[in-house]
Order: sequence, then C-alpha cells, then structure tokens
Amino acid sequence: MSANLIGILGSLVAGGVLAATVRRWPIVGWLVVVLGTLADGNFVFALPVMSYLVGLRTERIRAVAAAFAIVAAVGTALNFAVLGTSQAEWFSLAMMLVLLGVFPWLAGRYRAQQTRLVSAGWERAARLESERRMVRLRERARIAQEMHDSLGHELSLIALSAGALETTPGLAEKQRLAAGRIRESAATATDQLREIIGVLREDGEAAPTTQDDLGALIAKSRDAGMSILVATSGELPKGAERTAYQVVREGLTNASRHAPGATVRVTLRDDGDVSTIAVVNDAPDEARAAGGTARLGLMGLRERVRLKGGSLLAEPTPDGGFRTVAEIPRSGEPVPEEAGETEMRRRARRSLAAAVLTPAVLALVTALGYYPFAVAGSVLEESAFERMRIGTPRAELAGVLPSREAAGDKAAGCELYSDGNFPMADAAYRLCFTDARLTSKERLK
Repeated sequence: MSANLIGILGSLVAGGVLAATVRRWPIVGWLVVVLGTLADGNFVFALPVMSYLVGLRTERIRAVAAAFAIVAAVGTALNFAVLGTSQAEWFSLAMMLVLLGVFPWLAGRYRAQQTRLVSAGWERAARLESERRMVRLRERARIAQEMHDSLGHELSLIALSAGALETTPGLAEKQRLAAGRIRESAATATDQLREIIGVLREDGEAAPTTQDDLGALIAKSRDAGMSILVATSGELPKGAERTAYQVVREGLTNASRHAPGATVRVTLRDDGDVSTIAVVNDAPDEARAAGGTARLGLMGLRERVRLKGGSLLAEPTPDGGFRTVAEIPRSGEPVPEEAGETEMRRRARRSLAAAVLTPAVLALVTALGYYPFAVAGSVLEESAFERMRIGTPRAELAGVLPSREAAGDKAAGCELYSDGNFPMADAAYRLCFTDARLTSKERLK
C-alpha cells in the first residue's frame, strides 16, 4: 500500500473522529488534530478551529489545561529526544501552540461566556414577565374572592328577600310575579357569578404538599407510558416537599416533551443539611424527539428554589440527555435575585481578562524560560569577535570563545555563536577553522 493511500485513509479516519466528537467531546477532536499534524502538516489549519470549539463547548477549564500541558510536555520530549529538533525550532513550535491553540481557545471561551450572559439576560426578562403574570393571577384570585364574599352574599340576600316577598299573604298577583322575577334574576346572577369565578381561577392549581402527591404524580406519568426509576435516601422535610413536587413535575414534563420514550431517573435525597431533588432523562430518540423549544417552566422553577435558599441546575448531560437538579438547604435564606446574572457578568469579565493576559503571560514565560537556556554558554561578545584575526590558532582563542555553540545550521569545520539576541538567542557569528587555525569569520546578521 502506497504512502499516499495510507495518508488519505488516515485523513479520512481522522475526519470521521472529528465529526463524531466535535459536538460532545471537542477535546478529543482537538487531540486528534494535534496528532494529525505529526503525519500531515495540513492538519495545522484545523488546529485554531478546534481550539475555538473547545473553548466554546467545554466549560471545565481543568480538562483543557491538562490537555494543553500534556501536549506541551510530550511534544517537548518528542522533539528533543526523538526528532532532534533544535532549540529555535522548538521555540517556534511552542509559540505556534500558543497562537493557534491557546488564543482561539480563549476566544471561544469568551464567546461562550458572552452567550451565557445573554441567555441569563433573556432568562431574567422571562422571569420578570412570569412574575408580572403571577401578579395578574393573584389579582384575579383576589377579585374572585371579593366577588364570592361580597356579591355572592348580597345576591343570596336578594333572592331570599324576593322569595319571602313572593309568599307574603294578601299580596297582589302583579307584585307576586314581580317578586318571582327578582328571585329568578338573583339566582341566575348567582350562577353567572360562579362561572365568572371559575374563569378567574382557571389558571390556578392547588399545589400538592406531601410525598403521597409526588407518588401520585409519578404513578400518573407511568400510566401515560413514561419509564421512571425512583431512588430515595432519607426523608425530605415538609418545607421541601412542595418544591420537590414542582421540580419533579417540571422534569417529567420536559422529558415527555423533549425526550419521549427515554428513561427518566428521579432521585430524592436528604442528608440532614441539604435536600437534593434530581430528574435526569436519557438521550431522546432523534426520530421522535420534539423540536427545540424554550424550557420557560425552568425559569419560574428556579425562582421558587431561590426563594427556598437553594439552587437549581438545568443542563444537558454529556450523553445527550437532560438533568434538572435542585439543592435546598434546611436552613437557608433566599439567594439574591441578581446573583445568577452577576456571576455570569463576573465570569465574562474574567474570560475577557484571561483572553488578554493569558497569551501575553504564556509568551513571556516561554520566552523567559527558553532564553536563559538558549544563551547559557553560547554568547560571544562583539568586541571579542572584532579582535579576532584570520590565522589565529584555535588554542589562543579558547579563553575568548564560549563553552558551547549556538543552535543553527553550520558547515563542516565551522562553529556558531550567539550575540545574546532576545528571545531566540540564535546564531549570530560563524567561525571556520582549518588545521586548528581561524580561516574565516562571518557575522550572520
């Protein structure tokens, strides 16, 4: 099999791995590209793209930092121990890793933080709208209560009085008929009032407060065809039962809508300090999954959990499913309303600072770490170079020449030395000897 065919097959395999991992495990695709550059230099053009995607889709910085550190360490050992790369070439490769790897990764990370910040803004707007809707619902409920307490009572009194008048002895037929019409009108108005109150309370729903209701909710969902696994540890306090019901209901609703047929795992755990309610569904069947819609119910749920002093996590799982996890402390105060958005802004600012400072720090550390090693024992003073005369024996120059040569390409019988140029410290002088005598000296730059 020819080398070209092997290269083509290798590129196809690498492309398949990239296509399979670019969304869920971009770090794997990034490592494939790095390895691919060893076999085919054209892979280097994919390095900034994959680095950007890693920053965009990977939230945990430790995994990315470990990947960069491993590549840097293994690459350094491979270049010096196996490939015999010169110091200058190694420095160039290190700078390429910073420019094509770290820079795009920081740009992707900053973009991801900005996206989360915008999402938090929209979520806050939706939460405010939800709060306004709740205010309207409370006002409608108040109106319904007032109508029931005042108008209903008054209408009942009118009907009662009309009925008494209708049965008064000696009352003329005309007045009796009028009293009957008043009684009937009051009864009709009472019925209409009940209908109006029903409309006003149409959006209301009595919230269950016991674990028996939670069991009924799960049983009802199972009867509807959902596959639900329940695990419990400890007993939830009374104050967390209602929130647990709401979390489980929202999780099951989202699972039935976005992942029909997927197995759902409900976990209820209390360790004495914190109550944890988790609803995790497996990846949906793409052929049956509903189209993407905004999970607006989670926004109101997050507010309910916040008022309990807890926190709510709602995010996709690595395997393509979705999880909703609420943690509620037994004794907790409501979290400040703007804490989530403030944290998002803080993260965005940190990412921006990292995008600006980290490359500069890396470049400076690399240069400062490389430069002392490159110049140690290889710097030839300019004045010493000027004093050298053609024909001088090599032995007489031993006290002037550096202890080791600088990196660079040299001809047979020639020696290279640096002038200490920063940061490369590459060769600046070439001295050639024949029969242990200086036959030529050349300034390379």
